[in-house]
Amino acid sequence: MSDYYDLFLAVDLRPDLPEAFLRELSWLAGQSDPPPAFESADWALWGDPWQVLAGGEASHSFDGADTSLLVRAENGQDADGGVPWALTARVCIHEDEFGVLMEVLEWVLREAVTEGWAGFLRDSGTEEVQHIVRSRAGFDIVNMRAAGRQIQVSWA
Repeated sequence: MSDYYDLFLAVDLRPDLPEAFLRELSWLAGQSDPPPAFESADWALWGDPWQVLAGGEASHSFDGADTSLLVRAENGQDADGGVPWALTARVCIHEDEFGVLMEVLEWVLREAVTEGWAGFLRDSGTEEVQHIVRSRAGFDIVNMRAAGRQIQVSWA
């Protein structure tokens, strides 16, 4: 029996995202046509690009639905008057696809302005839930229990 991962992500992204980034993220979220080039992951390693963050159907391994939305955060203007982008995604990923999910997550979080809690990961096999915590230096995946293992990712 295979394990699945439940990802929930809720972040604001900088207002001035490059057009290529925005187009690819919109496609990954299932909201647009594919971009001419892909930068979000090492797709040569993972195979053909696919919409990692797209939703629109009931989750096959967790209660609820997989969903994704990328919109302007009109109520969240920054100090310079820029309007950030708001991304919320909840998706179920097979354990064989976890690596590409982590690459896409890092790619997205590099452009985030959210600091602190950004979401969670849940493993269907263990029911373990881990928090995704973003800082300016990178992001951490932290067990909910104080005695757990921690994964730390730093920007290169």
